[in-house]
Amino acid sequence: MYLKELFTQILRLFLALALGNIIGFATFAFYSIVSFALDIWKLDIATDFVSFSDVEYSPILAIFLFVGSIIAGLIFNLLEGPRSHGPADLMVCIRNEDSPNLKAGFITSCLTMVSVSSGSSVGMFGPIIHYGGCIAASLERFFKLLSRGVVLAAGGAAGIAALFSAPIAASIFAHEMLLRRFRANESLPVVMAALGGYFAAVMLLGDNRRFLSIVGDPPPLDPTSLGLAILVGIFSGLLSSLYVYLIGSGPGWVKKTNISPIFRPIIPATILFIISPFFPQLIGPGMPAVNLALAGEFTFLLLLTLAFLKIIATAMCRSFGFHGGILLPACFFGAMLGSAFDVAIGSGSHLYAILGAAACTGSAIGAPIAAVVILFEMSGDYRFIVLALVSVSLSCQISRTLVGRSTWDFGLRMRGISLDDDSERQAKLKTIIRKKSQVKKT
Repeated sequence: MYLKELFTQILRLFLALALGNIIGFATFAFYSIVSFALDIWKLDIATDFVSFSDVEYSPILAIFLFVGSIIAGLIFNLLEGPRSHGPADLMVCIRNEDSPNLKAGFITSCLTMVSVSSGSSVGMFGPIIHYGGCIAASLERFFKLLSRGVVLAAGGAAGIAALFSAPIAASIFAHEMLLRRFRANESLPVVMAALGGYFAAVMLLGDNRRFLSIVGDPPPLDPTSLGLAILVGIFSGLLSSLYVYLIGSGPGWVKKTNISPIFRPIIPATILFIISPFFPQLIGPGMPAVNLALAGEFTFLLLLTLAFLKIIATAMCRSFGFHGGILLPACFFGAMLGSAFDVAIGSGSHLYAILGAAACTGSAIGAPIAAVVILFEMSGDYRFIVLALVSVSLSCQISRTLVGRSTWDFGLRMRGISLDDDSERQAKLKTIIRKKSQVKKT
């Protein structure tokens, strides 16, 4: 009996590992296509404001933006609603033990691939979560030993681990945001799936991928650095709240304009192309610009300008039919905000750029611990983690108070869905049952 149970539990772990491997290879295909396209139209990043005399438009970028906007409009029109699907839909499915809409999920994945490849101001984090969950759901019949919720969460974790080489953060995020609970029988399969996704990425891309380049040592932990970390957290919370609000409310505003979904992406594509010579940092996910900010290459005024413009650009792209992630844009404007602190105090380091990136990311995705860990797995440097936790905690608390737990929760609330309400109802139901049982006993 014990041997049978032991065999079953070990088999569950190996199945989760296999699932993670499959999703890891699929994520590699997604990443390879997007990276190839980004390399074709890649722009030179200016470190200061560009003068009108130096303005030069890229014809290749023009082709990608406008062709991409047309294709995105056609794909978006295929979706029910039409509405793109993402991690929020996966979260609802996990809570209800339902299967996601696979057709809408894979159409949205194609929309994301086109959106990111064409140069729109969006990321890849959220779509990869949903992409991994949909692949897991399509293979669910082969993994009967795992519950549906675990399969979906494991799929999302494997996608994150593969894309960002961050298996620890992926495991934490799956519990912190997707499952929204920690249970022993669910933790190990999710961890194994994340490791499976990571192993697949390592086999294909190597173990030295880093999205963030950190150079130098952090300053000593003292009252000054702690006070500045608090300020970074406060400003990050306010900026993130604006970001969450615009991302969540934008699609509703656009629908009221009665612009056909097919033609909506052309509007942000046109605006992005017009500003591309002046602000090339805003085109695409923007990680090269983040690394330049970490290196202290941007001027103070440019940093603040980029922080606000990135929020507007991402909200505009997502509202008008482009689809993509929210993590990398949040990392972008958080790094710009934090780097402005570095420049203002003349620290000569990138400490507060890191803190800002972590704080804004945590507020956007609603997973503060995962946000800290994923940024440090992306950089390979864990020495800033104490101060980062201070900034992230403050930022998340401010953002949750003003607009809610995360961008995805805000979007669900706009659709009349609240994941938190369900837990509250369950708690009330348990209280009622407990009181009734006590009455019966007496």
